[in-house]
Amino acid sequence: MLDLHKFKLPKLNEEEHDRSRIRNKYFKQKGTAAVKNLKKNNFEAYYCDSVEETGKLTLSLIPDNGIIGCGDSHTIFALGLDKELEKKNCVAIPHTCAVNNYAMENNSPGWNIVGSKQEMRDILMQYLVANVFILGANAITIDGQIINIDGAGNRIAGSLYGSDRIIVIAGANKLVKDLNAGLERLRFTAAPMNNIKYDNELACNTTGLCSDCRSEERNCNITSIIHKRPQDSDFHVIIIGEELGF
Repeated sequence: MLDLHKFKLPKLNEEEHDRSRIRNKYFKQKGTAAVKNLKKNNFEAYYCDSVEETGKLTLSLIPDNGIIGCGDSHTIFALGLDKELEKKNCVAIPHTCAVNNYAMENNSPGWNIVGSKQEMRDILMQYLVANVFILGANAITIDGQIINIDGAGNRIAGSLYGSDRIIVIAGANKLVKDLNAGLERLRFTAAPMNNIKYDNELACNTTGLCSDCRSEERNCNITSIIHKRPQDSDFHVIIIGEELGF
């Protein structure tokens, strides 16, 4: 029998490979492929290696003195755009100001009630016809399709029509093989994690599987799939080589 004691074997915690380098290259390979196909689908598309690079690109796409609608997205939050938008004399309308009726009537956590119901509607209208509307994506397929799911629909509405320019920003962790994989990600990952964010304890969280519940708190009432750039729209998609958002 071979005497293993005479060999100087590496320790179990001695990694030969740089996991960050591998992950970054993997994200870049997948992100570059998705950008190529997004361009084929007539979107303006970009790949950025980092949040910092993405922030600079995003600001270059936003005009001075503009009204900026911002959909609910931790990817957008990670860019830290507030101070730079102030320098450009822009007014940013976060999703928490464009509240829905359920949030207003139930004082839902995570929302900022800034006025009356009528004032809320007025803010929401500005939110939906802003100079630029920025949002994340719950999934983007490698062949260049964008998938989102919403509770009230204001984020999806803003991504389809109304604003002069639309910018979708997503971490490379949102890239999926195809539409089926994207829809699975919505139900299995994105919706349950957003439930946790808003303190909603629904069946998908407690059982691990979507049961197509009837709860008024569910955030998965509306699903959009943007197959190709909508006609006459100025539509930009940025993929970041980092793991961001839900």
